[in-house]
Amino acid sequence: MSGSEVEAGAVRRSSFSSSDEAEITDFIRTTYADNSTRFAPVRHGARFSARTHDVPALGADRLRTSIDYSGTSEKGFADLVFFLVHAGSVQIRSGGTGTTAGPGDVALFPLRVPLDFVMRSYDVSTLRLPVERVAQAGEERSGPAGASVVFHGTRPVSAAMHRYWRSLAGLAGAALADPESPLGSPLLAEDLARTLAAAALRTFPNTTMTQEHVPGPGGVAPATVRRAVAHIDAHAHEPLRLGDIAAASGTSARALQYGFRRHLGTTPLGYLRRVRLELARKELQRADPSGGATVAAVARRWGFANAGRFAAAYRAAYGVLPGRTLRD
Repeated sequence: MSGSEVEAGAVRRSSFSSSDEAEITDFIRTTYADNSTRFAPVRHGARFSARTHDVPALGADRLRTSIDYSGTSEKGFADLVFFLVHAGSVQIRSGGTGTTAGPGDVALFPLRVPLDFVMRSYDVSTLRLPVERVAQAGEERSGPAGASVVFHGTRPVSAAMHRYWRSLAGLAGAALADPESPLGSPLLAEDLARTLAAAALRTFPNTTMTQEHVPGPGGVAPATVRRAVAHIDAHAHEPLRLGDIAAASGTSARALQYGFRRHLGTTPLGYLRRVRLELARKELQRADPSGGATVAAVARRWGFANAGRFAAAYRAAYGVLPGRTLRD
């Protein structure tokens, strides 16, 4: 076996390579799901290799194997694992139904159910997302019932959504693999995880697609919104989630969104971005460009990954470009 682990910023990276059946089984168990695995005869020189990339909000891996194997997972996957097949095949069967994914296919492993799998000389990219991220996105989309989202299909709902998910997952994987990954910023990693969770609910068949419209939560007191505003102001430097803000203000995420729209004309996360923009402006005012301070570094620190969009938002808010603030 060979393996290594290094940390670049907040991105944890590891590599694994082995032809030992017990070591491979243990790697799959530790990284993905408990399993019992049966291996085809291992040819001379055949190996299983993996590179993993993790931040607390999400993970992405590249797996290659010239060793065929099959197996069973009695408990299934505890978190959501999406994959894109580059070569070979991945076959999954659960509850009497199954899917076989070949080159170019995108799929999702069934969540928290027993499954059987057959893996043949594959090369795949995976994206791992904690299940609570998707539960939060479900609540934001469909109200409290959406938090209990259940996926009832493993393939995208359309060719267009297949292409969309493939592009988005590719972007996430490339960002994590970048030696100078912007996802070392917890704020950027949180935003990307939120985007991926919302996209997953639109890409793969699930219960939020069929739930009936849930009426609005009714009136939300101004005091509730004020509590939320105070919490955002005090914690804008942290990777805040909508659920965190709602809990601090004593209401549900959906109700808080209604309250912000009614009283402030924005959303809680829209207000959070506004606060972070102002904090970025204050940092630029204090920064010394001769000491190496840059607009890009300040923007990234406050959760703005795209320099062009940051500049446009900054100019719309303050009438000048951020570089002017830094130089003055």
